[in-house]
Amino acid sequence: MKRQFKFPDNCLFYSTYVWVEDNDRGIYRIGLTDYGQYVLDDIISVTLPETGILVEKDEEIISIDSIEDSLVITAPISGKIIEVNEILRQSPELLNESPYDEGWIIEMEIESEDDLDQLMDSNEILDVFHEEIEDEDFEDDELEESDHFDEESGYEYSDNISDY
Repeated sequence: MKRQFKFPDNCLFYSTYVWVEDNDRGIYRIGLTDYGQYVLDDIISVTLPETGILVEKDEEIISIDSIEDSLVITAPISGKIIEVNEILRQSPELLNESPYDEGWIIEMEIESEDDLDQLMDSNEILDVFHEEIEDEDFEDDELEESDHFDEESGYEYSDNISDY
């Protein structure tokens, strides 16, 4: 079965698993990407940080557990955690169902705009994504021909959606 992964243009990306969205006024919303939730599969719990704490870039701040695996998310930027999505404590499945909307994880007030220079836009993350999936084994029936089929990698993609 073919699967599409969204990497929205309005987000920046720390990795193929973590997105960062500018909410203006130096506030950034952070969450798990569509691809990240797919890899984890059925998410069963999320450990969230406390609001009001200062974190450094690359500091471990979030833990996500699924039936299949666990993931620790490190801070993509330095700053103060100003809000956590408390709904995820009772409904972690929102990370699977709505990773870019209702399933956002935290909001941070950025300490230094310089941290944003190290994040990737949707085009850059698609390149990284394609490099990562080249290492994966997929069945031929998971692919469909399209005008965006890359014969070299064997995967299909479009501007901000990646299919395989």
